Amino acid sequence: MELVDAARRARQTVRNDEGLESYHALTEGHIYFYVDPEEGERALIRIDQVAVELFWESPDQVRQRIVGERSETRLPVRDFRYYLDRLTLVQYGFGDEIQVGQGMDVADVPHPLAALPGVDPSLEPYDFRLADSLTLALPGAPEALRVYELEVRPRDPSRPGIVGTFHLSRGDGQLVRMAFTFTPSSYVDRRNDRVSVELDYGLWEGRFWLPNRQILEVRREIPELDLGVGTVIRAVLRVSGYQFDEPIPPELRFGPPITTLPASAREAFPFREGLFDGMERDGVAAVATRVDPREMQARAARLIRDQPPTGLSPLRIHLPSISSFLAYDRTRGLDLGAGASFRPNGILQLRGSGGWAFAAARPRAELSLEGITSGPWVVAVRGRWNGRGDLGVDPAIAPFLGSAGALVLGEDYLDPWRISGGSFEMERQLPDGGRLRLGMGVEHHASHALEVTTAPLGGDRGFRPVLPVDEGFLARGSVGWWGLADRLPLGARGEVRGHGEALAGEPGVSIRLDGGTRMAWSPPRGERELQVEVSAGTRLGEPLLQHRRLLGGRGTVPGFPFRGFAGDHHVQASLMGAVDLGSPLIRGRMGGYGGWIGGGDPDPWGLPGSRNARVGVTAGVGLLYDLLRLEGARGLSGGEWQFLISVDPRWWDWL
Repeated sequence: MELVDAARRARQTVRNDEGLESYHALTEGHIYFYVDPEEGERALIRIDQVAVELFWESPDQVRQRIVGERSETRLPVRDFRYYLDRLTLVQYGFGDEIQVGQGMDVADVPHPLAALPGVDPSLEPYDFRLADSLTLALPGAPEALRVYELEVRPRDPSRPGIVGTFHLSRGDGQLVRMAFTFTPSSYVDRRNDRVSVELDYGLWEGRFWLPNRQILEVRREIPELDLGVGTVIRAVLRVSGYQFDEPIPPELRFGPPITTLPASAREAFPFREGLFDGMERDGVAAVATRVDPREMQARAARLIRDQPPTGLSPLRIHLPSISSFLAYDRTRGLDLGAGASFRPNGILQLRGSGGWAFAAARPRAELSLEGITSGPWVVAVRGRWNGRGDLGVDPAIAPFLGSAGALVLGEDYLDPWRISGGSFEMERQLPDGGRLRLGMGVEHHASHALEVTTAPLGGDRGFRPVLPVDEGFLARGSVGWWGLADRLPLGARGEVRGHGEALAGEPGVSIRLDGGTRMAWSPPRGERELQVEVSAGTRLGEPLLQHRRLLGGRGTVPGFPFRGFAGDHHVQASLMGAVDLGSPLIRGRMGGYGGWIGGGDPDPWGLPGSRNARVGVTAGVGLLYDLLRLEGARGLSGGEWQFLISVDPRWWDWL
């Protein structure tokens, strides 16, 4: 392809162009290290800010000097140093051999635009396809620029290579933009799920495409375990302040390519923005990134004939949570389990888990096939045997703490029933960043029995009765919607959610509708937070008991008996505030909670509605970056004092 040949020649232009003798620029950026679950909220572990002086001089001398650096930790983590390519700028769109992480993340990858003099065209390592074109009208440019988008993929996907897109200037083949990930054999570190790269270039002096922005993202998981969660390092660097005809200073010319000022000088650097000011712009706040690395990975799978573009093993142990491995409650007693996951090709993933409840002498199992795509929809097929539903308005506690409560206090903070059956689910991303999920299936519902009457480590503390549900085979249909709101007053962020479920069987059709909204105000550093949440739900049609709800105590309105009120309809609201007390290691917390529930026949369970709205307040502290929370609660107008131990809800799914 002529354009590719022109691009290969153009890679030498900056090195050899007599019109460009030297330049000096400043690179500034952030490095974000955060927890990245498959579903749920991401949690920042550490943030770094860096400033680097960039010097270039013809024909091919590059020097970079790290002049500013600072960081802050938001979750417990050992101290570590990043690879230099997280902090400094890649030159010339990488060399002829692409490496990431100084060769510890990615190595031995041939550059698609590396010169191939005298090479037989049949030995070309990459295929190129013209995918799109666009016209750019740039300030100062005498005429509009035509840019072509090329899709790039290796001819042999089993070998190290890149998969992605290049944007090239039509006139001279200059590199305008690169966005790509890698084939599995490119990865050196076994923990790497994906490594993605974006390089943007800006036009200077009407002829020189020089570095403008660089994004490097590395996602890792435990190689042997599929926990549904990983960690991400996302480095975003921007270049500005180009000054031409400024030679490399003598003190740098004969030194190593990258040098660093003393720590005191780096910490004193006058950064132009705050440590946390770039989070939304850099794609690590609750907004979609301009190029979603997960979509890049999915696109790569399609380009390389559905081979998985991940460095992780296709077969791994699967533990959805700690409690899927070890749990204890009044309906199962001790429950032990295990699981496995298998990625056969592309982005398809087969996950299975199972266990045995010793007190109930009953097995459980779950199986899912995920990652099937149909246009904009992602499809999953799921089956479960002796799975569980819960009658609470909201989850009450992290499952692992629920097991501890069952062992010691005689309270597992659950009201479960058994579900066996299969379902078909479809989900798609909406243009505004929200999600829509549809589901249908056939299930058999059955009540649990009280298998354990007293807490094993709690003396004579007894468990609550197990509430019955309507049993039998039911057809199920569901729809769920989640939307994000990031332009609320005073810089607040929010989400809106709605969910509907219909169950149809011999008793008739029962419909459950629930919805809510959550708004949070917090500065970028996160040293204080104010959160408001409102939710409501109702039941329509036949009175199936599994569509009734329970309210009271932790998880809904603290300061009242746990799930002491029942009904078909409910409304609840909460206002919570938190502020660091001189350090993120200890945080003061206060909250106000209100709720009402009622409607329906109370006789099956013997639990009344709340009659009036119930109100409770809490006060306490969050320890270790707010991971562990110790709070006192008081219910007003007939409530009680309670002491609550909990963990940050963001971690509940893995506990």
